[in-house]
Formats: sequence, structure tokens, C-alpha cells
Amino acid sequence: MPVADARKVSVPMRQRILDEAERLIAVKGVYGFTLRDIAAPLGVQVPALYKHYRSRDDVLIEVSRRFIALLAGQFERRPELAPAAAWRAALDAFVELMMGHPAYVRLALIDFATPGGGMDYVKRAAGGSFKENLVRGPLAAMHSRLRALLRAGIRCGEFRRADALDIYRLLKAALLIRLVFPDDTLL
Repeated sequence: MPVADARKVSVPMRQRILDEAERLIAVKGVYGFTLRDIAAPLGVQVPALYKHYRSRDDVLIEVSRRFIALLAGQFERRPELAPAAAWRAALDAFVELMMGHPAYVRLALIDFATPGGGMDYVKRAAGGSFKENLVRGPLAAMHSRLRALLRAGIRCGEFRRADALDIYRLLKAALLIRLVFPDDTLL
């Protein structure tokens, strides 16, 4: 029987750059780091980054694309579950995604706070503003699934009427509080 190959699998430099950018966003914020901050822990000089990305903006657009891709899969339908249980499973998955990627929460919060429909990095990654993604673009299906989850709960009498966009904003606000006060100091 052959022995499993124990060679170390190398991570492509493009991915390592994005991983480091995410780590830095989580620690220093979206605007708190430079390409030099990315290059140093990777053991390269800044010009080496330019082989993979034209600018810091391009790095942020790609990080935003990662975020949008993961976000687009949220609020999956679980027809085998009652509406309240399906809602709880969807919330658990959403919170797990965001708590596992604090850089994405920072991106989303700055995007929401940016006048004119959002931050350019995220708008470019999503193909439009948050408002536009309610009905088209990579996040439209996620918003549709969120609305469907809420409608199912309302139809069976388990939920009160609520605007899906308000619920989504409330989720983001709750995650911000959780990230700012991770040790439950508010309780």
C-alpha cells in the first residue's frame, strides 16, 4: 500500500497576499495597513506583490470578492426544518461566517457607512452597490433567501412581520457589538 505523500503543499502567493491582507484588515482596519505591511510577514519586498496585484486597491477588491462570494451563500433554504429552526440555522451560519472573518465585518461596516451606495472596493467586487444587490448581482440570491425565510415564518405564525433589510442591518449591528465586546462585557 503506498504511503501518503507528506510533501508540504505550498499556498499560491496570490492567496497568501490576500490572507495577509485579511489578517491586517482584522487587526488594523481597512485603511490601517500598507503593501509593506503585507510584504514583510510574507518575506518579500513590495515590488514582488506587484507581480500579482497592480495596487493596494486591487488587493482590497480581491479581498472584497472573497467576502462577497462567501456572503452570497448565506441564508440557505432548509425545507426540512420548521421556519424557526431554519432561521436559527441560517443565523448560526451567518454569525459563524462573520466571526470567523472579522476583516469582512470591517469591510461591510465601512461599506454601509460610505455615502453614495458603498465603498468602491466592495461595489466593484459585488458589481454594484448594496442597494443594487438587493435585486441583482451576486448578493441578490442571498437577499431573496433571507426574505423567503422571513415569509415562511410569518406564514406559519412563528414570526412577526419585519422588513428583511432591517433584519439584515440589525444582524450587522449585533455582529459589530460582538466584535467590539468579545468577552461579553455588556452582559
